[in-house]
Amino acid sequence: MRKAVAIRIIPVILLLLFLSSTAFGQYGEPKAIIAYAADEFELEVVDAGGNILTNVTIGTQLSEGDTIRTNGTVAELSLDPNGSIIKLAPNTVFTIKQFQRSDDTVNDFHMVAGKLRTIAARGSLTNRYRLSTPSAVCGVRGTDFGLISVPGSEERAFVVDGLIDYTNNVGQTISLASGEIADALAATFEAIQASQQQMQDLLSDMVFEQLDPNLVPGHTPQVEEQPPAEEEQQTEAPAEEPQAQSTPPEEAESPPLAEEAVKEAPVLPETATAAESGKAKGDGALGKLGNILGLQIGTVTIDGLTYSKAVLQPVFELGKLKAALYLPIIYTNDLFDSDDWYRPRGNNEWSFGTDQDWEDDPLDAAGDLFSDIFLKIRYVEYGDNRDPFYLRLGNLRTMTIGHGILMKDYANDFDFPAIRRIGFNTGIQGNKIGLEAVVNDLSKPEIFGGRLVLRPFGKAFPLGFGFSGIIDVDPDSITDPLTAPTDMPSDIMISAAAVDLELPVIQKSALSIVLYGDMAAMVPIIDGNFEFDAVWEDGASSISGLRNYGVDSGLFGNIIFLDYRLSYRYYDGVFHPTLFGPNYERLRGIYAVEAYNYLQDPSSSDYDRSVMGIYGEAGATLFQAFRIEASYFGPWSPDGGEVEEDEMSLTLSILPEVIPVLGIYGSVTYSRTKFFPLLAGSSDEDLSLFDAYAAFSGEIVYPAAPTLDIALSVGTAMKYDGQDPVYNDDGTPDMAPSFTLETRIHF
Repeated sequence: MRKAVAIRIIPVILLLLFLSSTAFGQYGEPKAIIAYAADEFELEVVDAGGNILTNVTIGTQLSEGDTIRTNGTVAELSLDPNGSIIKLAPNTVFTIKQFQRSDDTVNDFHMVAGKLRTIAARGSLTNRYRLSTPSAVCGVRGTDFGLISVPGSEERAFVVDGLIDYTNNVGQTISLASGEIADALAATFEAIQASQQQMQDLLSDMVFEQLDPNLVPGHTPQVEEQPPAEEEQQTEAPAEEPQAQSTPPEEAESPPLAEEAVKEAPVLPETATAAESGKAKGDGALGKLGNILGLQIGTVTIDGLTYSKAVLQPVFELGKLKAALYLPIIYTNDLFDSDDWYRPRGNNEWSFGTDQDWEDDPLDAAGDLFSDIFLKIRYVEYGDNRDPFYLRLGNLRTMTIGHGILMKDYANDFDFPAIRRIGFNTGIQGNKIGLEAVVNDLSKPEIFGGRLVLRPFGKAFPLGFGFSGIIDVDPDSITDPLTAPTDMPSDIMISAAAVDLELPVIQKSALSIVLYGDMAAMVPIIDGNFEFDAVWEDGASSISGLRNYGVDSGLFGNIIFLDYRLSYRYYDGVFHPTLFGPNYERLRGIYAVEAYNYLQDPSSSDYDRSVMGIYGEAGATLFQAFRIEASYFGPWSPDGGEVEEDEMSLTLSILPEVIPVLGIYGSVTYSRTKFFPLLAGSSDEDLSLFDAYAAFSGEIVYPAAPTLDIALSVGTAMKYDGQDPVYNDDGTPDMAPSFTLETRIHF
């Protein structure tokens, strides 16, 4: 006990002759069709009523009021019977407000954020289009153009062929002709003539993969002029800088870019060149290989000792599926001497069972084989907790069951790479039933549990009832023998069970509200017996006899780009909500001692108390550049006693390709309990900023070259003497800083 790919079907391309305005009705109700998606599983569609559409795939028809979110994929839409085509970039939110049905109406679309390209059908004055962003509006008749929207930062329009009217949020309108761009949020709202290279950069990720622009009604097939000889190209004078003009010419003669020329454009983000980003993507097989393989060369500090390392870390990403391997050689002096390699917890991870006795003990040998194999998995992730299916495997820090009263953001990787574990967290949600499961380490399972969810009314009334349980079968494994009670049995276990209710009130892309209420209790296990005295007072005849339990009730969801959670908590005894939290792996020995002492005297003033408080958390990505996540639990005692169990967490991230010139990016995370006592110096304990009550990790990455990054990672890890943890005088594990300086080569 202790020991698809997006399915590529033939898309429907409607070859319709251009019709007069009287022909709109004879082809049926107007609609948009998803003709292509690189990964259809990434697509999300919400209808006008806020209902999330299921089974979104190539061929799905979109109606008025539908909103499509591309997330991590690209998509192409064809309008029927109109014949226009639309390309949506990743992370685009696009809403169909209205289809044109007569001469008096327009095709009305809205893009909240992202990037698109539209080739609008033309040939008659009756085909009209209106595309809006949060700060601008485009009026269109038969044009090849694009929009970029970063709310509050950038609202750009660019024209490949044709003419559009572009209006900003103060009502000023300008005309954009072929080869011109404008930003509605710029200090001066004006048309700017772009160079051919600028246009190619804008269109590099907007090439239609499936739909053919030359089949759009009224769109003239474009033929690129014969390019000059190679020698002439090399000596050609550089393009002139774009010239701003307040009033565009009446007839712009800028030649449109050929689709073939666009396809040759380098695939780079429109906001950065290869030199600026430091990460130009390669083409062909070598480029694809470079996106997968990663070689890290550097040093790592483990238990106060500095080792050299060479780590091959292939990374794979396919839609929602993300995976990374960790193939390390960590050594002292000689890379090629296997006896000099670091062995996590004394295990030779490269033996694959060859150092075991297969003849006399095949089970242990097989266990060593599979353990060595699984240790090469850094992580495998698919989906999120509230998806119909999610999976996490490997070294993780977001393992959660249900709403989190028992386990929330449990981390098994804070000692990585000094200690590597094979965590497992998965969930399946059906219409009326759902299951979740968690294991801290498949190679040495000690903490595991699950949750069953029942929704008797299905989606008609999505009220859910949940039942959860988690057990730690060996918390004593990191208990300090010098500070633990001498009579405490070594086989003590910690178990906890919970019931919960959940009711989604609103589930829309821009607003979601989910109400929930959880109740849980902690029951120690000694000599294989549940010690129910921990949760019920002997002789009690009413609910007042309940003890060592907690409740957590509130709401969570999102408001546009902001994720939030707010709840009221109450608990008693040695139980507390989020028992199996980020720091549990380091504090489980302390919890075991507290549970045993509580059983000896539940009425002790150390434990006979009640705590209540408010918990809040929020997270948001700002301007596609920064990510901020923060949470805090502020407790107090209804009896007026001192409470030290406040909790806080803060994560700050700077995304890649945000800081100019240097291009540095990274993140830092710090979470802890007993935060206010540390700041105020009011605790009797010897608290410090990076003690066992804290979890800290951070990374700074400098893209030194297109294929080379230099990364500094910092954190804290438990000290070990061989395989035995080192403890402080108060029984908490002694912590040591962990530094990793590495060179990452990604070819």
